[in-house]
Amino acid sequence: MGGKIKKIWVAIGIVVLVSVIGLCYYLITRDAGDRPAQYSISKDGGQPSVVDNDSFSDQIVNQLKKYYGKTIAEKSTQASLINVRDFIMGTQPVDGKALFYAIIKQAFPDYANDIMKTLDKMDLYNRWLADNKKMLIQMTAGERSAALWKERRELFGDDAEKIWSGDVLATEARKAKVQDTLAILNKSDNTTIDKKIETFQGALHNAYKGTPEEFILEQNHLMAKVFFSIDSVQDELKKMTPEQRQREMDNIRRKMGFPEEQIEEMGKRDADREQRWENGLNYMQEREDAVKEFKGPEREERLKALREQYFQDEAKTIELEEKDNFFRFNRPRIYGRN
Repeated sequence: MGGKIKKIWVAIGIVVLVSVIGLCYYLITRDAGDRPAQYSISKDGGQPSVVDNDSFSDQIVNQLKKYYGKTIAEKSTQASLINVRDFIMGTQPVDGKALFYAIIKQAFPDYANDIMKTLDKMDLYNRWLADNKKMLIQMTAGERSAALWKERRELFGDDAEKIWSGDVLATEARKAKVQDTLAILNKSDNTTIDKKIETFQGALHNAYKGTPEEFILEQNHLMAKVFFSIDSVQDELKKMTPEQRQREMDNIRRKMGFPEEQIEEMGKRDADREQRWENGLNYMQEREDAVKEFKGPEREERLKALREQYFQDEAKTIELEEKDNFFRFNRPRIYGRN
């Protein structure tokens, strides 16, 4: 069961990487200690209208203009922005759609609303794919192709052929290359961590250098999160002593391009996490013993005392989590991430 949960977390890490590329990137700004994006929201044609001066957003605007400016009127180009939208929405889980609209409004003021409508249709198509996955798998290749094209034409009309023969397919091909590399690294138990980093960074560079998603190469926090989520990396880190592990995590971050002051700060967070996990695992062991030994109100009193002993001010939060059957210290430990 633990292995299955771990693979789920690795899959999540992969999704995080491929959000512009098919991956979802979240909380980079907070982790980096950078200034969060500042933007104000109004209404314009049913969509939030925002101007964002954050340097990260400006960088995306410049990339969008560079790669999509000449063809943004085409539905195929608009549809290919779904990966950019998912990437941006990952950076702001609450107001991500507003931030994305701010960026495309700045990049393509005359087409922003059309882009949003096109992507809404792409969402309908992807939802249809998910809802009909079992049915599609059972079809022959010819039947499946016919069903896919029928749905595409119903949503996009004559634009369907253009959408699924241009930028969308190119983006999917880049995503597939990265996913293939991650799948190989996930099982590469016989290579060093340094070699894994070299392979990982090389695959990203080959896939995205000179493409609309090139700016992803500069997001070292995102790439570090994904790299730390790889099974074989975690397996190796778990075998090390705490001192060896910290040196290796520092080395990984250094190779990912973090400056020394950030590496030092991250090391302090690692130490805090280590202490929290040790405390939490000790609590879980005592909790398990208490559940076996006591029943009814006596058990509840014992668990309350344990929560207060181990978590002080957080005891109430832990209690609420447990009522929802969530136990934070039963999650997989992912060194370098939690």
